[in-house]
Amino acid sequence: MLVIMSNGLLRAGVLLLLGLSSVIPLGAGTKETWIEVQSPNFTVISNAGEKEARKIADQFEQFRGVFQNSLPLSRVDLGKPLVIFAVKNEDNLKVLLPGFWEVKGHTHPAGIYVPGEARHTVAVRIDIQAENPYEVVYHEYTHAILDLNFRDLPLWLNEGLAEFFGNSTIEDKTVEVGKIAKYHLQTLQENRLIPVQTLLEADHNSPYYNEQNRANVFYAESWAITHYLMLDPEARKQNLLQKFLAAWEASGNQVEAAQKTFGDLKKFAQAMEAYARQNSFYYGKVSSPAHGDPKSYASRVLSPAEVSAERGIFYLNMQRPEEAGNALQEAVHADPNLPLAHEGLGMLALSQQHMHAAETEFARAIELKSTDYFAYYFYAQAQMRQGIPSEEEQDKVAASLEKAIAMNPQFAPAYSMLSSLYSIDPDKRGKAVELGFKAVKLEPGNLSHAINLCHVLLAAGRTNDAKILAKRIQDAAKTPAERMNAEQILYTIEQIDASSHDAIVFSQRKNTDGTEKESTAAKTTTIVVIAPSDTAKATGSETNERVSGGATTQPERQEYAVAGTIASVECNTSSGGRVTLSISKMSMKFHYADLSALQVLDSKSTDPDKTPACAEWKGRRARLYFYPVKNKDYVGELATIQFF
Repeated sequence: MLVIMSNGLLRAGVLLLLGLSSVIPLGAGTKETWIEVQSPNFTVISNAGEKEARKIADQFEQFRGVFQNSLPLSRVDLGKPLVIFAVKNEDNLKVLLPGFWEVKGHTHPAGIYVPGEARHTVAVRIDIQAENPYEVVYHEYTHAILDLNFRDLPLWLNEGLAEFFGNSTIEDKTVEVGKIAKYHLQTLQENRLIPVQTLLEADHNSPYYNEQNRANVFYAESWAITHYLMLDPEARKQNLLQKFLAAWEASGNQVEAAQKTFGDLKKFAQAMEAYARQNSFYYGKVSSPAHGDPKSYASRVLSPAEVSAERGIFYLNMQRPEEAGNALQEAVHADPNLPLAHEGLGMLALSQQHMHAAETEFARAIELKSTDYFAYYFYAQAQMRQGIPSEEEQDKVAASLEKAIAMNPQFAPAYSMLSSLYSIDPDKRGKAVELGFKAVKLEPGNLSHAINLCHVLLAAGRTNDAKILAKRIQDAAKTPAERMNAEQILYTIEQIDASSHDAIVFSQRKNTDGTEKESTAAKTTTIVVIAPSDTAKATGSETNERVSGGATTQPERQEYAVAGTIASVECNTSSGGRVTLSISKMSMKFHYADLSALQVLDSKSTDPDKTPACAEWKGRRARLYFYPVKNKDYVGELATIQFF
């Protein structure tokens, strides 16, 4: 239940959450003990004592309850663990987050939220004396909840809701939401506001979202409008937020939806400017649902090996491979039979593209009776990314993924990968589509699942459905890579529509480079998309960059593969050349710039270092991995040739 209250506005300066901290001195020379506390939905790892660990777990349970009570129809289960490091002081946090102390003048956070493929991780220091020291953490956690429920929530509303809920105060039995964000009010009072229509149309590429000074106004103005829609009595009486969402969903045009809901946008902007300058604001009290007495949460002392392994996986999420490797080696040295240590080493190997080592480590974790679903998921991923799997190997991969799903039915990436695997077999493409939709439903805000589904739909011959979904991805894309993927799908569909010969069907292989099982029933060629590995990408979201100041990533080129028989090859060692692949009744030409730079693999060779010479390629069955090009007399630039 959301109880609306009001409080007076003290016209104060900016509330510097990170600057209002004080360090509580702790006794030196004491033996370091790390406690793990398990609440119903969170795991807290702390060196600050069991009482503090239980307190942090309870605070996160209460904040999660805000969404259960105020958004009762929304999903709140992340589908993967959220592990919280709650450390005693700044020195301890510095060990976990060295990057924030490496650059002079860099902000030293009170906490950080790091999403990941297998788990979400939080690190906080507990010696902060402030009303809401973990605002940024709650902001990011709100985004994670919103991503479970929306694919393309308008940017201003997405950030506005994250600011609204992030600025919450947790009490014993209730959580106060919509508290006054004094720093936002100061920004609004000292700067020219963004025109409402411009605010509505801003996306992740907009300077209003990316340039520091403009971004401050963007966040402040988005917060103010969201605060008005959520808590103003008249706005609530008129149900304006629900009306806007309904109008936007119907038209797909935010400006049109806003005009329909709010009326004249210039007058609405004037009203919002006045709203930000009033002397009192409403805020809400949300009762926390029952989640158990914090004293009843299970707890135990962690071994040094477990602490090192947990720290190593945290470093991986933070993209600190050197620290990760050191911590994980410490864990294995302390306990060679700890499954978590081998899982961490496997994840590190995956991030470094060492697939055989990754497979070995995950296999060892499984042999040691790992209870973590992601050991089976990453084991499957490592197998699929090593090359063309045989039918027997495909069965092993499917079994691993099905095991991961059985252990965690809410883990979307396993459904998405299994969907890709099943799309290889024409007899399983119906199941592949079903699994692809399941992944999208579980994580609608993760567009990689939707991109994968597009390719699975194309493999199943559902070109029109793929086109509709690709256009939705294009509209919802947050990053250059997502937009590029959507454009490539649409370009592929154009090629299919324009083709007068046998259709070229695309199916995505997320984090894989497996084979296609050829069908004699249909005269089709399957081109498999090799998506960039999530474990090799940055795990921090664009909102994390507000804390870390991280640079935006550049879009990655999308790699494709196609299987057939090599019809001809130009063996030029001093210049570029062509390779022609024969597929059914047509030929596809590919270009290489440097023959010696091509990666050549032979699945049938007993010696992995021995590959056929160029003169021996003609007539061999092979899968060619390439980067598509436009406006050339060849399909793409070759990267790898794999014989089978």
